Amino acid sequence: MNEEKKDFSTSVADEVEKSVKEKSAKAENFVRNALDSFEEFIYQLVAIRPKEYRPRDFTPTRDFTPTRDFTPKRDLKKTKKRAI
Repeated sequence: MNEEKKDFSTSVADEVEKSVKEKSAKAENFVRNALDSFEEFIYQLVAIRPKEYRPRDFTPTRDFTPTRDFTPKRDLKKTKKRAI
């Protein structure tokens, strides 16, 4: 009877190990394919990039200085509430 339990537990362990190996191989293939696709995407982006890129100087079209004073009109600090 001990041998039957031992064989059963060994066969379950073998099946689990086999299943884990299969899932691991599938996961590895998935990751490799994803990395290959990502690499191909990067190469396509590099291919459509302009050969020479010269950033233009930013010249604002209008003056961005504030036209009014932005100081608060009242004190915004919390004060104690009055008892009614």
